[in-house]
Amino acid sequence: MPKINTDLLIIGGGVAGLSAAFLCQNKISVTLVDSQDILGKKWRIAGGAMANMTNRTISPEHYVSHNPKQAKKLLQSLFKFWQTEETLALMRDMGMDFEEREYGQIFCKKPVKILIDTLIQALSKTNILCSQKIQSYFYNEEQGEELYTIKTQSHEITCKILLIATGSTAYPQLGASDFALRLAQKWGHKVFPFRPALVPLLLPHNSPLLGLEGISLPVQIKILLEHGQEKTDPCGIRPLLFTHTSISGPASLVISCLWEQGETLCIDFLPHDSLLEKMHDPANGKKLVKNLILQLMPDRLAYALMPKELQERKIAELSKKDREQLAVAIHKYQFIPASTDSLKKAEACLGGIDISSVSSNLESSLHKNLFFAGECLDITGLLGGYNIHFALACANKIANKITKIAT
Repeated sequence: MPKINTDLLIIGGGVAGLSAAFLCQNKISVTLVDSQDILGKKWRIAGGAMANMTNRTISPEHYVSHNPKQAKKLLQSLFKFWQTEETLALMRDMGMDFEEREYGQIFCKKPVKILIDTLIQALSKTNILCSQKIQSYFYNEEQGEELYTIKTQSHEITCKILLIATGSTAYPQLGASDFALRLAQKWGHKVFPFRPALVPLLLPHNSPLLGLEGISLPVQIKILLEHGQEKTDPCGIRPLLFTHTSISGPASLVISCLWEQGETLCIDFLPHDSLLEKMHDPANGKKLVKNLILQLMPDRLAYALMPKELQERKIAELSKKDREQLAVAIHKYQFIPASTDSLKKAEACLGGIDISSVSSNLESSLHKNLFFAGECLDITGLLGGYNIHFALACANKIANKITKIAT
């Protein structure tokens, strides 16, 4: 079995791993190992293959974690030196034009595989090993210094610095795994099991919203908690899409990151209008309830939401209680999702390595020169380019730390 000695071993050839290799290769010897035959598989399909790389609004409020206070502190440290412009500069360096879309999202103008392949070509000083399944991993101390040894089916690699950037279990069909959690837990770190995020929410089997597949409209979703508290999407109103079994689209994907099993959703299906004001307008007094509401939203959705006993009534004949009942049905529709959809439909995961045992430089507090980056950490970005930006910020922070170690 060939043996490789390297300063830095990176396990994982996604956003964080490739970027860290690029930033470190001129300072120290770098070896990158990935289990897949093609590097950056998940990155290549992100954002419909155009990759939402970053956002005009980068702040901790767009991320979730089991340890929110620690996450905020860590994210502030990362973003101090890696904001939107740094990601755009990297895109320019890789020859990639970009465009800004709604909600501050910034996408590549051409397929992101072009950027990825350009980045890989720039890794001329990095030893890249693809299709390498990790069979064992251990560390030992020599003269007070920890050395890490990783064995694959064909190589034994020893390094002074180890970076784990293998992501989460989202998209298992692309080879995703929980390798990072297994390694971290074996070496003493607390971990939170991965579960789907940025994923559709399944409707209850008896939901009146079933059968609305194909309908899309802007909504505002809140999660109702005890004592009048709530969790909301910081961007507010986003498009919702109905499928055969779930609610999907940006609004649902974002709220899936905040939702816990058993919690109640409250959906405003007319966030830009006030149904009460329209019912109070004398010009609408002679209209039937159904005719007024059918003007405001898709027919199938309107009939699913309107109380049947009020549909054929004239607006002027409605009591105050009737009007409030209609307003609640449209603006405060409540239900409890059955569950999230599966990891195969998830764009990311909640959970990961507990950040309380990771420094601001993303180094393990238990093992010297062991680093974690990207989605394997217990920090998940909401929809809008936040996860790719986080992975790039991690790579930058780690590269700065590693080059200091090397010098």
